[in-house]
Amino acid sequence: MISIRLVRSGEIDEAKKFIRSIFPRAMIQINDDDTLLLAETKKKIVGFAHLLDDGEKIIFQGIGVHKSMRGAGVGTMLIEHSIEMFDESDRPIYLKVKVMNPAVDLYQRYGFFIQKFGTTYLLVRKPNN
Repeated sequence: MISIRLVRSGEIDEAKKFIRSIFPRAMIQINDDDTLLLAETKKKIVGFAHLLDDGEKIIFQGIGVHKSMRGAGVGTMLIEHSIEMFDESDRPIYLKVKVMNPAVDLYQRYGFFIQKFGTTYLLVRKPNN
């Protein structure tokens, strides 16, 4: 069984290690007021969602699932939980993504649409979508 929960204060280093295992070249900076969700099964981290609330919008800093658990609904659970947490905030949610990312279809099922800002592509979910 997979559960989604907020990271606990003593788990930040373990969470960063997990994120690096999925995104080895990523610069990982987690601030005290960020939201970091962990997906776990059998007390093992299998996915994460890192969100930032800047007051005007919610920004997915990153979302990832361990390769052994892809296709098992972990990403869907993380997105649903994230949207539920911020749904009443009446602010857009942004997610920077490569257009060729296979998860784009998943994001679009939850109301995200691709928007281009210069050379950067973002997925945007409008409030109350």
